[in-house]
Amino acid sequence: MPDKIKIGGILETINLNMVSILSAPNQPGVAGKVLMVLGKNDINIEFITESENLEGTADITFCFKTSDKVKVRQLLAGMRGIVRARGDKWYDNIMILVVYGPHFKEKPTISGKMCEQLGKHNINILGISTSISSISCIISQSDLETARNALLEAFELPE
Repeated sequence: MPDKIKIGGILETINLNMVSILSAPNQPGVAGKVLMVLGKNDINIEFITESENLEGTADITFCFKTSDKVKVRQLLAGMRGIVRARGDKWYDNIMILVVYGPHFKEKPTISGKMCEQLGKHNINILGISTSISSISCIISQSDLETARNALLEAFELPE
């Protein structure tokens, strides 16, 4: 196998749920309204992405602690008139797996290698987000051990 890519580390956040708010109006302030209601109700968002879909509407996806699922469902139900989304999709028993830097901009293969390794081990990625020094993938929590081993095949952790 080629040399492993040196990284800063791997983080795992378990016991999460994820919801995708589907086909919400693609206009300023929609995500802010949702996030403010959740935040004011002590719901911590662990991961979030938003993008425009083929219909020209927005899909907003976020993760939160499993213990907050009932509360999040109630809050989102109360915002239906404000958000005006066409639907939502819920995922249970998921986790966030993060590979972090430093020096990501000097190593353009990290994101690709992470996704390649997970795919090679038949692990489906439910969501991806990056920052200046990390890549986060949402996967099923049942895949944790396989995913950890897959990443350790490709990445070198600090000593």
